[in-house]
Amino acid sequence: MKETGATAEEYEAMSGPESADHVSVHLTDCGQQDAGAVFRALEDAFPEVAEPPRSEVQASRAGAEHPMVWCMVVDARTRHVPSEAAPVALSAPVSVDLFGAADPVRKVKQELAAAFDVEDRGTVPGEHELEVRLRLT
Repeated sequence: MKETGATAEEYEAMSGPESADHVSVHLTDCGQQDAGAVFRALEDAFPEVAEPPRSEVQASRAGAEHPMVWCMVVDARTRHVPSEAAPVALSAPVSVDLFGAADPVRKVKQELAAAFDVEDRGTVPGEHELEVRLRLT
């Protein structure tokens, strides 16, 4: 998982090599516990062996006066059979932005819908990428 509060340049440097199967997931309007719940659901659906669990990340800056963006990159190639997980409770709605190629973004969205109530807030198609905004409850 990428730390919160990073600049765009720092985020790009941390994200490492990416392929068409990678989906960038950005969470806003939420605290650490809700971000961890979303990341755990994605870790269960898209397990990766190369790095420690992203759901255990700590906020890099103390204090609630700074808005936080929680980020991770999901490798959609590591997806297990679509899950039928029980819905996960969140303390408040969470805004999610997904960025990547259309098929991997759809896979991530499907897994989020298996774990949370999902409201589609819009889609922006690009030439090679798709941007999807969701609200999880």
